[in-house]
Amino acid sequence: MPNFIFDLLRRHPSDFIALHCQEVGGKDYEKYMHTLDQFINDLLQIPELSSDFNRHRLYFDSDYASQETFTALGCAYFIRQNLPVQQWNFTNSTFQSVVNRHIFAGSLRNAQTLRKEKYPREFFPEAKWSRKGTTQTRWLINGFIFDLLNVHLFHDASNLLAAERSPSIYSKCRRNALEYTLQNLPLDPSGKHVPYVIFGDFNFRLDAHRLVEHISDKRADLIDKIKEKNSDEIAKIIIRNEDNKPKLTIEKKEFNLHDNHDAFFNTNTRQAHTFDFESSLFHDYVYEYDITFPPSYPYSEEHHEARSYLRARCPAWCDRILLSHSLKNVVDTKANKPSYDLMGYDTCVGDHKPVYLSLTMGLVQDINDNIQSMKNLTFTSNHLATELHMSDKMKTRSHEMEASISTNFEDLIMKKVPFLPAINNNNDDDHRTVLAHHIFYANIKHTFIRFIRESPV
Repeated sequence: MPNFIFDLLRRHPSDFIALHCQEVGGKDYEKYMHTLDQFINDLLQIPELSSDFNRHRLYFDSDYASQETFTALGCAYFIRQNLPVQQWNFTNSTFQSVVNRHIFAGSLRNAQTLRKEKYPREFFPEAKWSRKGTTQTRWLINGFIFDLLNVHLFHDASNLLAAERSPSIYSKCRRNALEYTLQNLPLDPSGKHVPYVIFGDFNFRLDAHRLVEHISDKRADLIDKIKEKNSDEIAKIIIRNEDNKPKLTIEKKEFNLHDNHDAFFNTNTRQAHTFDFESSLFHDYVYEYDITFPPSYPYSEEHHEARSYLRARCPAWCDRILLSHSLKNVVDTKANKPSYDLMGYDTCVGDHKPVYLSLTMGLVQDINDNIQSMKNLTFTSNHLATELHMSDKMKTRSHEMEASISTNFEDLIMKKVPFLPAINNNNDDDHRTVLAHHIFYANIKHTFIRFIRESPV
């Protein structure tokens, strides 16, 4: 695990930690899914997790043979021993105390405390079905019910198609899927909507059509559209400056601002952010803290170019942490100022940089007329592109995981399996990183406030 993960855990000591993953097993998941055990083993041996967290729930959708339901999503939740927590059982519609360690892998059909859904085929751009979907878990802490949602939305398959109009066809597909997810969340037992945090790879992209207009100053004479031979289909767009030098080149899998590429996205972050519109479509549903960090995707995977972007896609804030307004309303900004940022600025961790959100929630529950208990929760979330190494054993095709569910924590710790590769060269959907994670923390502190009532005169 990269060092900045340990640093994050030390800077944000917590009682509740959640980890969300996408693309478990990588692009070539049939070949590398067997390395999931090693990833879990490494995760459970992190000192900050193994020493003080005596309960956990791990869910990894690894049954790629079930293509109709396979999402490659994963979630891990760690709970410190001093925190009383209950989790919702979606099968029998009751809350149950979290008292032990469980690890679920495979199809997750037997995981009654997690709801998983792969998006319907008609939601996918060009009807190409892939591992996109969502998961939901529901928690009860000190009388406060909230949901944690993991999500992986659709990518932009073609830069040319994305720049054709505003909004793009891909943006419309993402909007339909996310609206579908948020509008179909189950209500609580009393019939009310439940506060939630949704964090994952939304694949939100900049409005490429408007960005092209901005770079070309809306001058058609500076734009060359080169067509395929014997076809009217555009194969390349070149925007030139007044000296006739290329300023921006766009192909299906190339987006190159030439001399200004890294400076525009890494230095002039505010200017680039003016073309980030997709999350604003959901302001009625969710709240997002101000983004002051550079786009989280797509970074170079060369170790000496940790701050440089690949020239394959337009850099964008794909990885986000969004809160329902009802959850944002209980954030205690006086206790701790929310912090929303990237991790691993100077570390090569794959094409996605980790993103985290740290905040404190004030949960209040009356005990009696005289005493009130206040609990502060600190949440952090980050999208980690885990840097692991290639093993010679990975050159052979792996067998499908035999066990759909594993609950033996001690056996898992003792397993020795190859590491997971960080890069997959056969990358049709532009996700070279094998695993991506989001971490969520909750730091519970107890404060008792005594209210003294004056006797009536």
